[in-house]
Amino acid sequence: MKLYCCYTPAHEVLFQNYFLPTIPKAFNVISTRLDIAGAGDFLSPEFLHCIGRKMELVIESIRENWGETIIWSDVDVQFYNLQPNLALADLGKNEVAFQRETKATADVNTGFFICLCNAEVLRFFELVVVELLENPQANEQWVINNLLQKKTTPLTWDFLPLSYYARTHGWPPPRQLALYHANWTKGQNGVAQKIRQFRELSLIRRLGFPALVIFSIKYAPRRLWRLLSKGFKSSRS
Repeated sequence: MKLYCCYTPAHEVLFQNYFLPTIPKAFNVISTRLDIAGAGDFLSPEFLHCIGRKMELVIESIRENWGETIIWSDVDVQFYNLQPNLALADLGKNEVAFQRETKATADVNTGFFICLCNAEVLRFFELVVVELLENPQANEQWVINNLLQKKTTPLTWDFLPLSYYARTHGWPPPRQLALYHANWTKGQNGVAQKIRQFRELSLIRRLGFPALVIFSIKYAPRRLWRLLSKGFKSSRS
């Protein structure tokens, strides 16, 4: 099965050191290096440029693999237990299967999806490109969620299981993982934030409970501040 990705120079460290070494040999990796300068932090100009180009590459890949099933993945992903037969089973009878954005919402995360290359899927992503051209400041994930919620096309789709885990699903991740997506890196130094997630996850998987205790203590002040902030906002409303 072909697994597609694209990345900029700023994200090459993720591609070379974290993404590529973990991909099972059963997948044929088709990568594109986009010569777009900048740190590539979330919603930066280079980020928006990159996702526009990514959607164009998605359309090209669908046309080149007509009738086949392919995968598209961001490079801030590490693989643990995923094989082509499992990917096909998780796609099921749908045309596209997306990673969830969170456990609590009905939004998809477009950083990883499995899709059948057919006319309906092609039409859907062509609509995404049109929307991005009309709204150059938009993130493709927002556009895709909007189109799915409006049921703009008769596309059949579903969520992938939570074994396709992302940072927005909560911390720490479960033991049984198909993959881990280091998302939720707003602000500056996004690549460094992603690498930190990978390193912490590696420690948790190697050391188990002691590492969980360490990171629970580390993140406790942050969680307390969020709870207090929510309480303050609700009291003002």
